[in-house]
This record gives sequence, structure tokens and C-alpha cells, in this order.
Amino acid sequence: MKRFDNLFRWRPDAEEFSKPLQLKRPFKLLFDRLPTGIDNHRIDVALSPEFMERCRLFVRRSMMHDVTENYWGEPPPPPDNKDLLALREGYAGLMELTVDRARKYNRLEMVQLLQFGVMKFLLRLVGQEYDRLRNQVQRAKNLDNHQSSGRSVQLHDRLVALARNEPAIRYRVTRRLFREILKIENMRLSKLRKSVLGRSWPVPKPLLFNPMLQLPSLWADEQAMGHYPLVCTDRDDPDAFDRVNRLVTGLFAEFLPSWCANVEPSDQFDTTCSNIQAAAQRHPGEQGGLIGYNETLMLLKRSLQPSEYQSGQCSWLDSPENIDRIVYSVKHGGAIRTDFDAPLFRTTWHNDKWPGFHHRLMKQILKAFHGSRVERDLLACHAGPLVYQELSRQVPVRLLCQYLAGRMTRGDLQRKLANLPGKIAPAQVIKVLDRMRSTISSMPAPRRRRRIFSFLRHFALFRRDLKQAYQAHLAMRRIHLLVRPEDIELSRRNGSLLEFPLREELQPEQHRIRNHVIIKADVRGSTTMTSELRNRNLNPASHFSLNFFEPINKLLENYGAKKVFIEGDAVILSIFEYEDTPYQWLCVSHACGLARKILQVVDNQNVKNRENDLPELELGLGIAFSDEAPTFLYDEGREIMISPAINRADQLSSCSAAVRKSEYGKRLGRGVMVLTPAPSETVNKESSDKLIRYNVNGIELDVPAYYKLKSELSFRRVELESGKRVMNDHLLVARYPDLEGHMHDLVIREAAVTVWDGEKSGRRAADGRCYYQVISDPEMVDYAVKQANQRRRPLSGAVSAPQQAKPTSPGRYH
Repeated sequence: MKRFDNLFRWRPDAEEFSKPLQLKRPFKLLFDRLPTGIDNHRIDVALSPEFMERCRLFVRRSMMHDVTENYWGEPPPPPDNKDLLALREGYAGLMELTVDRARKYNRLEMVQLLQFGVMKFLLRLVGQEYDRLRNQVQRAKNLDNHQSSGRSVQLHDRLVALARNEPAIRYRVTRRLFREILKIENMRLSKLRKSVLGRSWPVPKPLLFNPMLQLPSLWADEQAMGHYPLVCTDRDDPDAFDRVNRLVTGLFAEFLPSWCANVEPSDQFDTTCSNIQAAAQRHPGEQGGLIGYNETLMLLKRSLQPSEYQSGQCSWLDSPENIDRIVYSVKHGGAIRTDFDAPLFRTTWHNDKWPGFHHRLMKQILKAFHGSRVERDLLACHAGPLVYQELSRQVPVRLLCQYLAGRMTRGDLQRKLANLPGKIAPAQVIKVLDRMRSTISSMPAPRRRRRIFSFLRHFALFRRDLKQAYQAHLAMRRIHLLVRPEDIELSRRNGSLLEFPLREELQPEQHRIRNHVIIKADVRGSTTMTSELRNRNLNPASHFSLNFFEPINKLLENYGAKKVFIEGDAVILSIFEYEDTPYQWLCVSHACGLARKILQVVDNQNVKNRENDLPELELGLGIAFSDEAPTFLYDEGREIMISPAINRADQLSSCSAAVRKSEYGKRLGRGVMVLTPAPSETVNKESSDKLIRYNVNGIELDVPAYYKLKSELSFRRVELESGKRVMNDHLLVARYPDLEGHMHDLVIREAAVTVWDGEKSGRRAADGRCYYQVISDPEMVDYAVKQANQRRRPLSGAVSAPQQAKPTSPGRYH
């Protein structure tokens, strides 16, 4: 008759049934993009030593406070908020630096690696600190054994208390630790990741802060009962989870994917082991110090298809809220009425036949549970924690659940109670339990139904968290946390180490150079100057040191520059941009500013030279940019930089002798001009761009440096009046800060490359190329700034702040 009814009664298909339900995407771990470490199996990770020490101090003090307050009967040491603040800021510092790197390199897997790496470290840390505390008390007891004093007895009692309450101690400390990490995640870091990476949680929050990961063991009943029903975690009944899973998935089998079907146990070890925790302890190497891996795996292998839990596939059953959407999609009445008037969910099935199907489905669920062992267990496990509290937490909650479910006789209970430590009155315990048994057996049907429906939701939560815990353990097992300095150095040399330092821990050699700029100063006249000084019995070395090299050296720090090469007729400087200092990514701006300062040093020196009737020095400066890090070689400890920008800056700083000696060149004076040879002319000095340069006390930028400069600053364009320009050249004006925060004006001249016919400059080059000069003349800089502030024609972006300058009217400038 039932089969006949099903032929004519409407039932949704799997797609229609699941359409209004939530379906979450499977979590995708991106570790395959990361290099394998020194063991050729796992990923080498080195966390910040400072962060690890802050965590260790916080856990140590938290554990001592917990133990002294709850078990040793001593006034606890007051918790130090500084430890908590240091922990939060340390974790935030790691995450902020990692997010910055992930954005630059498009490496979201680095954020995942940090989150799982920190999780693994913290979970192991709590166990290590508990072992340290226990060993510390044991050593103190061993020292006092020879004196048979009251102190020795006290230490023995403390050891007993530590052993008996290990799960509770570890759970409370772990719980607090992850609660503080979650606070800083919710307050700052998830928002930071959303704004920078577009994703708040590269690792889903329910997976990362899964309560199952924080439990000392799945069989730690007193801790687990705060999160899950105890039905599925009976250490004496390893088939409990499988029994419930078969019941629930069987009820919804036609609406679940095929990979949700149950499996028969195939591993004899799994089916015969009665103590899964002990089995996990016998295989510690397989879980990297975390016992939860084997516990979750053994439960999952008994019940779930490998394709479901190994690949992390998700069905609607993995969203516990869906149980409520199904159960409370229609108002309950009649045989499925409960004593809980739950609000109906708005997300419902629109088919008019859904209420009838829903009523039949609820009756089917209640019938499957009615009178079954699962129903007895769920009612007993719901009442057990209440009795546990009533009995002042002196009797294990699992013992209470087993008696309430009828799986333990009164005699067995009395014998187990007699073996418990402390003053327990078995008669009083049994009296309380019998009263609760009577309450359960006489429970009204509506309340019993509500318990069943509530259990369905909590089982779905347990099942989802079990799968997610396994996924988290898989990720953590792939991480090799390196602590020993020799392991860290070995991995670093092999290029497999992934480091997560705090910003203040970044060493100079650890800074990753992202690009660099070279400044070449071609010094002319130094040979003549040296000869003249010697003729006057003066020391050329001290003269150049005091008046040239020392003033330049004093400028380097303000602009972040380093010396590459210095000799009598050449000065080569470099400025690097580092990946971890985005606020200092102004290398070309700083190079332009430094080049102007170097010219000022030479100008000041030439004033003194004229006063003392000494020859004048002349410079030609070139600035070349390379969008990559230079190469470094070492010669007996001396660093040698290799960069194509050095050769390019050398070309920019040069000055053609043919142009310089021509009548046209003699009229040019100070400045920069770039020319292209006529077809009949040849370039005296080999140049990569085949151009001829005139550079006398001028500064030329190469094209890559110019475009890098435009990305650093917001320029305003100034058109020169016809009497003040050559061809169609114009000025670009901006402001930039040096490393001390002082603002400076910067003026760039953009001019066309013209044709050199051997005697003079002529028409514009056919290819339309331009060159770029940094203006160093103070009058021209003041004029350009004034014009820019008056016209306020932005080239791009923001407008620079005005600078008060005395107006001048310079003439034609090149």
C-alpha cells in the first residue's frame, strides 16, 4: 500500500528539493603553488621568532593562572594585558605584511599558509607548555623526595590534579588563545584582506576557528558537550557516528549526491579498535604532533566516501541551517507538532504540494527515530550535561549518559562510582539519575519531537565540522614549521624557505629589492685640478675629500642612496626600492633630488675655485632606471653590483666632444641637449640609442626613469612662452618628500630630439623621440613653480601644494 501511495503522491526530485537550500563552495587549498622543503615532502615555514615568543609567554602565563585558580588553591597571578596586546599586535603584524606581499605578487596562498601555519603552531604550543609545566612540577617533586616534607605531598597532589584535568586545562587555554586571534581578525584583519585582496577569508572562518580543532580530543566529553551532542563521540562505541550518519543520510538519500552514500568499513584495524585515541597516540608521526588528525580520519573512514571528505565536497547537508529550513518550512501540527513555536523560514518551496510532502517527510523522520537506540542516546546525551552540573561536575558525563540511555546497569554504575576520586555518594547520584530517567520516559511527545529535530541540526553541524577539521589537518600536515637555526639556514640557502617575519625583524639582507635607479656623475676637470693643486704644494686628496666627497656622502642618507663606485672622474650611486617599504617607492624622485644636490655641491666648490684662481669642475649627470633587482657578485667579501642601468647612466652623463667644440656647442652653456646624427654623420661614442649628447652641468633622465617618475608623482604641465623655449619643449612640475619628510620642488623639461648635421641642431627627429632633463637652475625652478600655481593645469591626479617663490623671468633655457 505504501508503494502504491508513493506512485500518486508528489515528491520533489533532488534538484527541486535542494534549490531553496544553501550550498557552500568547497574550500580550495592553494598549497600546490608553493615549493617543497628540505624533507622533499612538506612546505618549510619559519614564523617570526618575536611572535612565537609572545605567544609562548601568553600561553605560559594563561596556563599558570588557570591551574593556580582552579586546582592548586593559591591566589592566581594577575593576568597581564600587555601579554594579550603583544599577542594581538604580533599576529596583526604578520598578517599585514603577508597581505601586502600577497597583493604585490598575486599570491593568495601565502595568506592561507600563514593562517594554517599559525594554527598549527598554537595548537602544538599549548601541548608543549602543558608538558613543560608538568615536568617542572615533577622535577620539583623529585628534589623534595629526600626530605619527606609537606611540600613533597603538595607537589604530588598538584601532579595528580594536572593529570586528571589535562583536557580541561588545555581546552580553556586553547579556547582563549583562538578567541583572541578571532577578535583581531574580526576587528581589523578580515577588513584589511577584503579591501586589499577582495576576500575577507581566504580560509573560511568556520574552518579556521572550528571548535573541533580546539578540543584536546574528540573523546574529551566535558569539553565537547559545549559544542556537539555526545551521541557520536563515545570512546566505548566507535560505531556511534556511523550509526547516526546512516540513519540521517538514509532519510534524505534520494535528495543527496551519490557521493554522500555510506560505505562499509574496509580496514580491519578501524573496525576492531575500541580506543581510537590510543590508536592515534600510537601513530604520532603521521599527524605532526596533532592527535586530532587520526581521530577525525578514523571516524570519517567508517562512514563517508573518500571522494566526499578527501576532496572536501559539499552538499546542502553541510549547512546546518538547511535542517531548520526544511523542518520549519511549514507550520507543524498534528502528529509532528512540537512544543517550540519556531518562526517559519522565508526561503521555502513554492510548489503547492510541498506542505503535504513535508508532513509525510517529518512523520518518516520521527518514525525512524522512534524507539531506536539513536533516540535513546540523543535524549540521554541531552539530559547528561544537566545532571553533570547538578552533581557539581564530580561524575564523568559519559557515565551519566550511558546510565540514562539504559546501556549500564545499576550495579555497574555503583562499581564505577566507587572507583572515582573524591567524596561521591553513589546513592545520591543514582537518585538524581533515576529522577532524570523518569523525566525522559514521561517526556511529552511534542518535546520529544523537538529534541529529535534539534538533534538533526546539531548532527549536521558535527558532520560538517568533522569534515572541515580533516581538511584543516591535511593542510597543517603539509606545513613543516622550522625552529632549529640550522634547518632554517639550510632551507633558506636552498630557496625553499617561506618566512613570515614582523617588519621590525626584517634584516637588510632579507629586504627584497623590487627595482633600482642608478645615478652616474661624470666628473670633468679633476685631472687639471689635481695638477694645479700639486703645483701650489697643496694636497689634492684632502681638497677633494673636504669639498667634494664628504658633502656628497652627507646627502646619501636623506635620499636612501648607496655608493656603487667612486673614483676621481666618476661617481656612481644607487637607490633601491624594497618590497616591504611601499611608502618609500620614490626612487626616481629621490634620484632627481640627489642629483640636484650634487650639482649644488659642485657649484659651491666652483665659487671657491674662482676666488682662489683654481680650475673649475664640471659634471654631467645621468639617471637610469631598471624595473628589476640588480645582480650582486662578491670578490673577497667586497660587493660588486651588476646592472644594465650603470651602462645606461654612463651614456646619459656623457658629452659629445664634436658638439662641445663646435661653434654651436660653445653657445649652449649649461644644460642638456640630445641630438640624432644626420645620415651622413657617425656617433663618436657607441650608444645604445644611437644619439649624440651634450651634457654640461646638466641632469638627463632616461625614458624608463621618466615613466617611473610619472607613477610616483602628480605633475602639472607648464607651457613656456615662445621666447623661452626651444622647439616645443615644456616643463612638468611636482613636489616630493625626502626620507626625512621635507618637501622639495621638482621640475622636468621634456624636449624633442633634434637632428645634428655636424655644425648645428636642426629639425625635429623623424621618429619624434623626446628626452627629459631635471632642471637645476633655481631661477627656472621658481619660475616653473609660480606658473604652475597660477595656471593649475594638472597633468594627472592630485595637485601639488604651492610653494612661495620670488617671481623671475628667465630667458631661453635648454
